[in-house]
Amino acid sequence: MVKVTYSAIAAIFLIGFIFAGVGTGLSGNLNFFEAVGSSNGAKSYAGQAEKAAKRVKREPGNPAAWQALLSAQLHEADEPRYTNQTTGGFTAEGRRFLPKIERSWEGYLTATHYNPSVELAKLVLHVLGEEGLDNAGQAVTALEAITAAEPNNFQPFVELAQYAYQAGNTRQGELAAQRALALVPSAEKAHLEGILKALKANKGRLGSANSGEGEAG
Repeated sequence: MVKVTYSAIAAIFLIGFIFAGVGTGLSGNLNFFEAVGSSNGAKSYAGQAEKAAKRVKREPGNPAAWQALLSAQLHEADEPRYTNQTTGGFTAEGRRFLPKIERSWEGYLTATHYNPSVELAKLVLHVLGEEGLDNAGQAVTALEAITAAEPNNFQPFVELAQYAYQAGNTRQGELAAQRALALVPSAEKAHLEGILKALKANKGRLGSANSGEGEAG
């Protein structure tokens, strides 16, 4: 009974963190254009991504080249064929597009010596996490950058604990959970403690975690 109750509470709480974008810097319907700072949301970014990909081939060690490619692909991923503009979830075609972003993220991390832009890390987290590729290990990498940049924000530490547990990094999950509890307002501490216990018990998984999924195609 206690386990079921915690799971239900955690599911509601995590919707605020993950699907409403509390921990990732995004809000509600995913909007890459606003988050990245584009002034022309109607424009297709496929051409820019293709141009950036050619630059990456010429300059494979250049962080700026990889950042340009990743940014263009993130903009492109927000187009209606890839993202459901009502729910913010990825379409079937969008899910087939996501591995391109993952490969660019990996190249970008290598080029930056794992010192990525925090804003890009927040955007890529939506791609890497449960609502996208469901790659817990890569999500942890993004969240490590976010928590390093925002050490006094408890919310990304909750997500770091979640994905660390999913990735099988129990100790990292426990440390992130401890940090989150140290930072959360005292009035929410008992509530959050229950959530974190549920996350650990369920290896970072909760029943409603995939509710942000988009249309089938």
